[in-house]
Amino acid sequence: MASVLLLAAAGAAGAALLALRLWVVLRCRAPGPRRSLSLLVVAGSGGHTTEILRLLEKLSNAYSPRHYIIADTDEMSAHKINSFELERADRDPNTMFPEYYIHRIPRSREVRQSWLSTVVTTLYSMWLSFPLTHRVKPDLAHTRGPGNLLPQQRMPGLWPSSALSAALGRKKDCN
Repeated sequence: MASVLLLAAAGAAGAALLALRLWVVLRCRAPGPRRSLSLLVVAGSGGHTTEILRLLEKLSNAYSPRHYIIADTDEMSAHKINSFELERADRDPNTMFPEYYIHRIPRSREVRQSWLSTVVTTLYSMWLSFPLTHRVKPDLAHTRGPGNLLPQQRMPGLWPSSALSAALGRKKDCN
């Protein structure tokens, strides 16, 4: 009986902490005029990073800063992103210093990881994704990958954005 009560208390505490984090992230902000849109790019690994960078080649500099999120063990994607941004800066004479950031979070699931332990690692990755998303406050998100960064891919609606709300036809009502 005591273990059931302890488990229920731990679950309630976890739910309360998650609700508090969601409230902080979803809290309304007053929209202001912008010259650029902050872009959050969740890159997969290997070929998925190449695919997403091909799509980003066509974007103008109005999508700045660009925040790339990669797995903490993915050095190849970090190298590809750095090369892409330097080549992009070389092609555009107006870009002296490209404004991009690479953020790392733990993978939700490693290759051949058991499904039972995946629950724990996904929750851990999601827990670290909330403060990152809150700090970056992107206007738009673009993802490509098989789910190795699942928490970040599933959170695009968890931040207020006037640009995203307008794109979806929603009006903000923050009183």
